[in-house]
Amino acid sequence: MIDSDEDIPKVVSEINERMQALHDYLGDRNLGEAKIRFPRGYIRTCASHRHKYQFLSCHTLKSNIAYAKLTSDIYRWLLNRTDLSITAKEMMIKQGIALVGTVAETVVKEVLKGQPGGGRKQNFKKKVQKLLDDGVINQELQAELEWLWDTRNNVHIMLLTDREYNKYEIKHYNRAIKAMQSLRVALGGLP
Repeated sequence: MIDSDEDIPKVVSEINERMQALHDYLGDRNLGEAKIRFPRGYIRTCASHRHKYQFLSCHTLKSNIAYAKLTSDIYRWLLNRTDLSITAKEMMIKQGIALVGTVAETVVKEVLKGQPGGGRKQNFKKKVQKLLDDGVINQELQAELEWLWDTRNNVHIMLLTDREYNKYEIKHYNRAIKAMQSLRVALGGLP
Protein backbone atom coordinates (compact mmCIF):
# COMPACT_ATOMS: atom_id res chain seq x y z
CA MET A 1 0.00 0.00 0.00
CA ILE A 2 1.17 3.50 -0.79
CA ASP A 3 0.21 6.23 1.65
CA SER A 4 2.83 8.84 0.75
CA ASP A 5 5.67 9.60 -1.66
CA GLU A 6 8.07 8.12 0.89
CA ASP A 7 6.53 4.67 0.24
CA ILE A 8 7.24 4.80 -3.50
CA PRO A 9 10.93 3.73 -3.58
CA LYS A 10 10.22 0.52 -1.66
CA VAL A 11 7.19 -0.38 -3.80
CA VAL A 12 9.09 0.37 -7.03
CA SER A 13 12.02 -1.75 -5.84
CA GLU A 14 9.68 -4.69 -5.12
CA ILE A 15 7.99 -4.36 -8.52
CA ASN A 16 11.36 -4.14 -10.28
CA GLU A 17 12.67 -7.25 -8.54
CA ARG A 18 9.57 -9.29 -9.28
CA MET A 19 9.33 -8.21 -12.91
CA GLN A 20 13.02 -8.99 -13.45
CA ALA A 21 12.60 -12.40 -11.79
CA LEU A 22 9.63 -13.13 -14.05
CA HIS A 23 11.60 -12.11 -17.13
CA ASP A 24 14.70 -14.06 -16.05
CA TYR A 25 12.58 -17.16 -15.65
CA LEU A 26 10.54 -16.81 -18.85
CA GLY A 27 13.14 -15.42 -21.22
CA ASP A 28 11.45 -15.07 -24.62
CA ARG A 29 8.66 -17.52 -23.84
CA ASN A 30 5.08 -16.30 -23.76
CA LEU A 31 2.88 -17.63 -21.01
CA GLY A 32 -0.67 -16.43 -20.41
CA GLU A 33 -0.29 -16.63 -16.64
CA ALA A 34 2.71 -14.28 -16.83
CA LYS A 35 0.79 -11.32 -18.26
CA ILE A 36 1.14 -8.26 -16.06
CA ARG A 37 -2.02 -6.23 -15.62
CA PHE A 38 -1.74 -2.79 -17.21
CA PRO A 39 -2.76 -0.12 -14.65
CA ARG A 40 -6.42 0.79 -15.07
CA GLY A 41 -7.35 4.44 -15.44
CA TYR A 42 -4.23 5.62 -17.27
CA ILE A 43 -5.52 5.00 -20.78
CA ARG A 44 -8.24 7.52 -21.46
CA THR A 45 -11.56 6.38 -22.86
CA CYS A 46 -12.39 6.52 -26.56
CA ALA A 47 -15.34 8.75 -25.69
CA SER A 48 -13.03 11.31 -24.04
CA HIS A 49 -10.82 11.37 -27.12
CA ARG A 50 -13.78 11.57 -29.56
CA HIS A 51 -15.27 14.45 -27.57
CA LYS A 52 -12.22 16.62 -28.32
CA TYR A 53 -12.86 16.23 -32.05
CA GLN A 54 -16.52 17.31 -32.02
CA PHE A 55 -15.89 19.55 -35.05
CA LEU A 56 -15.52 16.43 -37.21
CA SER A 57 -18.82 15.08 -38.51
CA CYS A 58 -17.76 11.50 -39.28
CA HIS A 59 -18.20 9.30 -36.20
CA THR A 60 -16.03 6.55 -37.70
CA LEU A 61 -13.18 8.98 -38.26
CA LYS A 62 -13.48 10.35 -34.71
CA SER A 63 -13.42 6.77 -33.41
CA ASN A 64 -10.35 5.85 -35.42
CA ILE A 65 -8.58 8.95 -34.15
CA ALA A 66 -9.55 7.92 -30.62
CA TYR A 67 -8.06 4.46 -31.18
CA ALA A 68 -4.81 6.05 -32.34
CA LYS A 69 -4.84 8.26 -29.25
CA LEU A 70 -5.07 5.13 -27.08
CA THR A 71 -1.71 4.12 -28.54
CA SER A 72 -0.36 7.53 -27.56
CA ASP A 73 -1.58 6.94 -24.00
CA ILE A 74 0.39 3.69 -23.90
CA TYR A 75 3.51 5.46 -25.18
CA ARG A 76 2.97 8.15 -22.53
CA TRP A 77 2.76 5.50 -19.79
CA LEU A 78 5.91 3.74 -20.95
CA LEU A 79 7.82 7.02 -21.15
CA ASN A 80 6.53 8.32 -17.80
CA ARG A 81 6.54 5.12 -15.74
CA THR A 82 9.55 3.14 -16.94
CA ASP A 83 13.26 3.78 -17.19
CA LEU A 84 13.31 3.07 -20.90
CA SER A 85 16.35 4.96 -22.13
CA ILE A 86 18.82 5.73 -24.86
CA THR A 87 17.84 4.67 -28.37
CA ALA A 88 14.81 2.61 -27.32
CA LYS A 89 13.33 5.68 -25.63
CA GLU A 90 14.11 7.83 -28.66
CA MET A 91 12.35 5.41 -31.00
CA MET A 92 9.29 5.39 -28.73
CA ILE A 93 9.28 9.20 -28.90
CA LYS A 94 9.70 9.07 -32.69
CA GLN A 95 6.72 6.73 -33.03
CA GLY A 96 4.66 9.01 -30.79
CA ILE A 97 5.48 12.01 -32.97
CA ALA A 98 4.66 10.01 -36.10
CA LEU A 99 1.30 9.05 -34.61
CA VAL A 100 0.49 12.67 -33.75
CA GLY A 101 1.53 13.73 -37.27
CA THR A 102 -0.74 11.12 -38.80
CA VAL A 103 -3.69 12.37 -36.73
CA ALA A 104 -2.91 15.96 -37.77
CA GLU A 105 -2.79 14.91 -41.43
CA THR A 106 -6.13 13.14 -41.11
CA VAL A 107 -7.82 16.08 -39.38
CA VAL A 108 -6.53 18.65 -41.88
CA LYS A 109 -7.56 16.50 -44.83
CA GLU A 110 -11.05 15.94 -43.41
CA VAL A 111 -11.62 19.61 -42.58
CA LEU A 112 -10.61 20.71 -46.09
CA LYS A 113 -12.45 17.91 -47.91
CA GLY A 114 -14.33 19.28 -50.91
CA GLN A 115 -12.77 22.75 -50.68
CA PRO A 116 -10.44 24.29 -53.24
CA GLY A 117 -6.89 23.47 -52.14
CA GLY A 118 -8.05 20.59 -50.00
CA GLY A 119 -7.93 17.89 -52.63
CA ARG A 120 -6.45 14.45 -52.23
CA LYS A 121 -3.46 15.36 -54.37
CA GLN A 122 -2.47 18.39 -52.30
CA ASN A 123 0.29 17.68 -49.84
CA PHE A 124 0.01 18.41 -46.13
CA LYS A 125 2.01 21.62 -46.17
CA LYS A 126 -0.15 23.07 -48.96
CA LYS A 127 -3.25 22.23 -46.94
CA VAL A 128 -1.75 23.89 -43.89
CA GLN A 129 -1.00 26.94 -46.06
CA LYS A 130 -4.69 27.00 -47.06
CA LEU A 131 -5.68 26.99 -43.38
CA LEU A 132 -3.33 29.96 -42.87
CA ASP A 133 -4.66 31.78 -45.94
CA ASP A 134 -8.23 31.24 -44.72
CA GLY A 135 -7.35 32.70 -41.30
CA VAL A 136 -8.03 29.44 -39.46
CA ILE A 137 -4.49 29.18 -38.07
CA ASN A 138 -1.68 31.68 -37.51
CA GLN A 139 1.90 31.61 -38.81
CA GLU A 140 3.25 30.21 -35.55
CA LEU A 141 0.92 27.21 -35.75
CA GLN A 142 1.73 26.80 -39.45
CA ALA A 143 5.44 26.57 -38.56
CA GLU A 144 4.73 24.05 -35.81
CA LEU A 145 2.58 21.89 -38.07
CA GLU A 146 5.26 21.95 -40.77
CA TRP A 147 7.88 20.93 -38.17
CA LEU A 148 5.53 18.14 -37.04
CA TRP A 149 5.10 16.94 -40.62
CA ASP A 150 8.81 17.01 -41.38
CA THR A 151 9.56 15.10 -38.19
CA ARG A 152 6.71 12.65 -38.82
CA ASN A 153 8.15 11.87 -42.23
CA ASN A 154 11.17 10.30 -40.54
CA VAL A 155 9.08 7.12 -40.48
CA HIS A 156 10.40 6.67 -44.03
CA ILE A 157 13.67 5.10 -42.91
CA MET A 158 14.96 4.65 -46.45
CA LEU A 159 14.89 8.43 -46.94
CA LEU A 160 16.98 9.26 -43.88
CA THR A 161 20.52 10.44 -44.51
CA ASP A 162 21.66 10.53 -40.86
CA ARG A 163 21.59 8.05 -38.01
CA GLU A 164 18.67 8.54 -35.66
CA TYR A 165 20.81 8.58 -32.56
CA ASN A 166 20.49 11.42 -30.04
CA LYS A 167 17.76 12.94 -32.20
CA TYR A 168 14.46 12.65 -30.28
CA GLU A 169 13.68 13.96 -26.81
CA ILE A 170 10.55 14.21 -24.68
CA LYS A 171 10.42 17.93 -25.47
CA HIS A 172 9.92 17.01 -29.15
CA TYR A 173 7.00 14.70 -28.32
CA ASN A 174 5.48 17.42 -26.14
CA ARG A 175 5.95 19.91 -28.99
CA ALA A 176 4.09 17.59 -31.37
CA ILE A 177 1.23 17.14 -28.91
CA LYS A 178 1.00 20.89 -28.35
CA ALA A 179 0.89 21.53 -32.12
CA MET A 180 -1.94 19.00 -32.52
CA GLN A 181 -3.81 20.46 -29.56
CA SER A 182 -3.48 23.97 -31.01
CA LEU A 183 -4.72 22.74 -34.39
CA ARG A 184 -7.68 21.03 -32.78
CA VAL A 185 -8.62 24.18 -30.84
CA ALA A 186 -8.21 26.36 -33.97
CA LEU A 187 -10.65 24.05 -35.78
CA GLY A 188 -13.24 24.26 -33.00
CA GLY A 189 -12.31 21.29 -30.85
CA LEU A 190 -11.56 21.08 -27.16
CA PRO A 191 -8.04 21.49 -25.70
